Amino acid sequence: MVRPVTREEVKKAMFSIGENKAPGPDGFTSAFFKHAWDTVGEEVTDAVLTFFDNGQLLKQINHTIIALVPKKDAPNSVLDYRPISCCNVLFKCISKIITDRIKGKLESLVSINQSAFVPGRKISDNILLTQELMHNYHTNRGPSRCALKIDIQKAYDTVNWSFLETVLTRFGFHRKMVKWIMTCVSTVSYSLCINGNIHGFFYGKRGLRQGDPLSPYLFTLVMEVLSLLLQHAARTHASFKFHSLCAKQRIINVSFADDLFVFAHGDRSSVKVLRDALGCFTKISGLVPSAPKSTIFFCNVPSQVKMQILGLMPFQEGSLPVRYLGVPLISTRLAYRDCKILIERVKRRIDNWMSRSLSFAGRLQLINSVLGSMYTYWASGNARSKVAWSNVCLPKDEGGLGVRSINDVNVALLAGHVWSIITNRPSLWVQWIHSYKLKGTNFWEVTKRGSVSWGWRHILAIRDRIRPYVWMSIRSGRQTNAWSDNWCSCSPLRSFISPRAIANAGLNLRSTVADIIDDTGQWKWPQAWFDIFPVLINIPSPHPLVEVTDRCSWKDLEGNLCHFRSWEVWNTLRRRGDRVDWVESIWFSQCIPRHSFHLWLVMNNKLKTQDRMATWEAGSATNLILMCCPLCYHDRDSRDHLFFQCPFATKVWESVRKMVNMENVNNTWSSVMQWMVQNATTRTIDRIVGKLLIAATTYYIWQERNSRLFSSVQRTPDMLSHVIISTVRLKIMGFKLGSDRKHRKVLDTWQISMKNLDCDPG
Repeated sequence: MVRPVTREEVKKAMFSIGENKAPGPDGFTSAFFKHAWDTVGEEVTDAVLTFFDNGQLLKQINHTIIALVPKKDAPNSVLDYRPISCCNVLFKCISKIITDRIKGKLESLVSINQSAFVPGRKISDNILLTQELMHNYHTNRGPSRCALKIDIQKAYDTVNWSFLETVLTRFGFHRKMVKWIMTCVSTVSYSLCINGNIHGFFYGKRGLRQGDPLSPYLFTLVMEVLSLLLQHAARTHASFKFHSLCAKQRIINVSFADDLFVFAHGDRSSVKVLRDALGCFTKISGLVPSAPKSTIFFCNVPSQVKMQILGLMPFQEGSLPVRYLGVPLISTRLAYRDCKILIERVKRRIDNWMSRSLSFAGRLQLINSVLGSMYTYWASGNARSKVAWSNVCLPKDEGGLGVRSINDVNVALLAGHVWSIITNRPSLWVQWIHSYKLKGTNFWEVTKRGSVSWGWRHILAIRDRIRPYVWMSIRSGRQTNAWSDNWCSCSPLRSFISPRAIANAGLNLRSTVADIIDDTGQWKWPQAWFDIFPVLINIPSPHPLVEVTDRCSWKDLEGNLCHFRSWEVWNTLRRRGDRVDWVESIWFSQCIPRHSFHLWLVMNNKLKTQDRMATWEAGSATNLILMCCPLCYHDRDSRDHLFFQCPFATKVWESVRKMVNMENVNNTWSSVMQWMVQNATTRTIDRIVGKLLIAATTYYIWQERNSRLFSSVQRTPDMLSHVIISTVRLKIMGFKLGSDRKHRKVLDTWQISMKNLDCDPG
């Protein structure tokens, strides 16, 4: 039986669609429903439940607007566009409910070689496994083998509906669920959005919509049929031979949605079996391999056999590197040319006119939110930097900007792969590593023998850095290696007990903790070991053991065991700095970002003041030009001079500080600094405004200094004070304040009416 859809389920699905999504054809976003649910919730829920009750879907709800997104900069034909379906919000709610019910069953239905959209599986598994299987393809030695990278032509758009219905039925979906899905898929109508205008009206005849939450999961089930056909063909045809590194797990293909790699021995008979299976799949599903975009890679295949294979498959012979799932697939280490695509993408984001117009604070946000995701998925200039990159990469409370170092992030992400291996996460790549790399050896002890892939070499290279933080909690003792894993205060025991001593004691390197404890809870190692290795006396026996799997945990710097997360690894292994007591004086929720970024430079004394530039360019002509402060024409400018001992800056500071009752803070930077440290964590309105004022004053004084230095524009101290006060006043007007006496006093001082306030400063 299919569980009835509840009202709470509808509400949850509606809210989870995504508040930032573009409006559907009805003009509403899910954010509208979330904020107006009390008003429209009943009506929306009734409309959705009506579909699940009778299986009928209004044509208006299943009408879709197609937007054509160009695949390249200068598209020449319709094939150069990707059709994205803008579905109705009510339809997305229906689709989301069905999707949530399907997701829980995918793991049991979809083979482990398909990693797309199945909870718990990772796209990186496919990349790592394919890298391993393609390793040394450039050397032309070893067993004869070949790999086919197959591109499905217009994959989502060409799925046969009757085939999809058959697949759902054969996979055991309830007939009511099948009816819901096929109604959503087969009653769709379309219009085209061209240059912002809606054109045309037509019904669909086949395919799945890119933009429908349900489509990826249905396509995954469709591609599972191909995996089953390939496996069936391999079992029934004695002439088929597996790829040399695939036989143990009978790997033929790895898939991520329509990204498909197929592996086989490099002979005509094996490839013919693959061709026939692909042909059968094409005939029943409507999905056709694209010959111009599909390639075959050969390793140590004789020329005559190679020509026979190319005659069987109408694909081109490929050469490495090739991009797979957005990452360069290579047989050797990554070189600069291989990463050039990533570098150019980052440069395009940085060099466009919008990025160039950003302030330093805006560029910091761009790096953290946009550019960071690029290098995270994949794995500083010629001018002298204001601040060392290692300091920039420190967290803000340690004096940095919170930009994560690529090296540190890379180690943290590689540690995730290590964690998958040692916890034996259900993954085809993990299974392959245990079969072909570890072969029963403990991960911490496996050696780098022979020619290993660049990825595997780097995974092994970080072992020493992360090993002290990977700990096993003993329960049954059967999953913990007694000698190599960390499970007690003296671990790993292999660090002082040699393999020979272990063998002489009648034990072996694969012994678990349970193996070295007898029924009475005593250690099985020789009594003489307590004299030879006195530290063993300090190891208490975990007896009695229980029938529960040992738990693997990450131990942080404080010695606390916690769940493994990439963030925890990064935070444990990154470069650390001393905590600064001024961080909350600069970075707080009400700050003006460009002012805060500038104040951060001031706090670190990293502005390009004349005293600092003199040390960079001693004896140059620059020193002769920059001899005095552009504001007062006396002393050479420096941080302490500009903020606020310079006569010009002193006048500005004395004029603005009275707005926040800071008359006791004199015109020295040390005095200002002392006030900021003392009030860093204070959340009262007057202190928040005081911090805003200090940041704005330093920002505009520095701006005036540069203006006078590089142009003829000048402002008087009174004019600059007016700009500072006006800027802070505008920021305060964004606060939502109550009728508290202190709040009213601040508003009166800044001449702000209560009716102009908008948001909460806290």
